[in-house]
Amino acid sequence: MNTWIPLISRRVSRLLGKESENLIQGISTNDMKLLDHRIGVFTAFLNRQGRFLADAFVFYHKGHLCLECDVVHYPVIKGLIDQYGPLHSVQIQDMPFAVISFSGPECHQLHHEVQMHIQERSGIIFQDPRHLNLGFRVILPYECWHEIPTPLCIPGTEKYYRVLCIQNGIPCGACDLVGGRSLILEYHYHLHQGISWKKGCYIGQEVIARSFYQNRFRRGLFRLTHVLAGSVLKAGEDLLDNKGNVQGIWGSFCSGQGLLCLDQAWALTCLDTGNFEGYKTDGTMVTGILTPNKESIEVCTQGV
Repeated sequence: MNTWIPLISRRVSRLLGKESENLIQGISTNDMKLLDHRIGVFTAFLNRQGRFLADAFVFYHKGHLCLECDVVHYPVIKGLIDQYGPLHSVQIQDMPFAVISFSGPECHQLHHEVQMHIQERSGIIFQDPRHLNLGFRVILPYECWHEIPTPLCIPGTEKYYRVLCIQNGIPCGACDLVGGRSLILEYHYHLHQGISWKKGCYIGQEVIARSFYQNRFRRGLFRLTHVLAGSVLKAGEDLLDNKGNVQGIWGSFCSGQGLLCLDQAWALTCLDTGNFEGYKTDGTMVTGILTPNKESIEVCTQGV
């Protein structure tokens, strides 16, 4: 069924200033020149060591460059704008807009009908660039978020959306990655349209480019289902093998499944045996079925 899911964990802001696009171009991983007034771009913000800080969708709305990000990432992004914005005469301003996920087997056929509904309410809709199965992202004024645009669409929960992302191998930057520590290549941001290799320099670009072209990262993203654990899993903690060696990082879990960032050689061994057995730092054992995404298999084969 097609779903209409308000993402209450997301926040929308707009940038004020003629050089807004140039600013985001210089401090994030994707190319803002890909933007037009119909599509959105997914991008990440890194520190100078090339480690993850935040991610966001960038789009135009009524002539202004806008950012849509998780509420936990807003202070990070605002800090970057406050730091570098004065050099470009750019400021950030909150917008009273809700973020909605519109997805399902008929969402692309219904796009035109839904788009008319949204435009009449001064909103915007664009394809989620990370994966076709994630459908569209909708930005609407708060007073309109509850209006279902078509009877062929039902309301859904953010939990359902999180499971949809996990099933399609799409990590949540606010839930799965660790600020100041994670390398976005290990979470397949380059496979999910989050990195441009053609644009000029940006903060952290040298580390990302060198890591990619010289294959300087060993980990990749895998899905774990049918999870059995003696205690609650905490995203960002080290994942250990039965000898106490760190083999990856636990991600967040929802409905008994989640994404793991694992040493690929070790993960392939688990796939060969058909059993996954990992440990938390407190010694708690976690078992489940490890599944590679299509992208994970390609990454493992290429050694990237």
